Amino acid sequence: MAFIRVTAPLLALTAAAVGFAAPASADQRLDGDYAFVNGATTNTWSINTQCNPEGVCGGTVSSSTGMVANISRPADGPWTVVRHDVPNGWTCANGTTGPADVVYAFDPATLAGTISNTSKPGTCGDPNAINNQQPVSLHLVRPTELFPVFSSS
Repeated sequence: MAFIRVTAPLLALTAAAVGFAAPASADQRLDGDYAFVNGATTNTWSINTQCNPEGVCGGTVSSSTGMVANISRPADGPWTVVRHDVPNGWTCANGTTGPADVVYAFDPATLAGTISNTSKPGTCGDPNAINNQQPVSLHLVRPTELFPVFSSS
């Protein structure tokens, strides 16, 4: 009988803990307005994402500069935004711009990352594609209110 008296409350406590546990993927989402910092340049990224139970996430980014793109994250991997054939994705030595592929990658814990630009062959008069990488970061400015609070007043 002592075994049943000890086991029953333990089972009830375990069931309650499992029932109230939040999905692991909820902590992995990016939702809200973020300051995107690229050297001296800062703009706002509005990010909305969803994650499945396996931790694979995806969503959209829209920036204050007019960029709209997909953002994704494999389970236990970095957040990435991949943009192909960006018309002004490469800046030439003379200040003109040319097309490039642009990849943003961010560590999910720190939101520190890199922007990688690869020019298209022929950009800036160079027959070869050129690669450039520099540090960038995201900083949460305002989280998305997932569950709005309504007042009765």
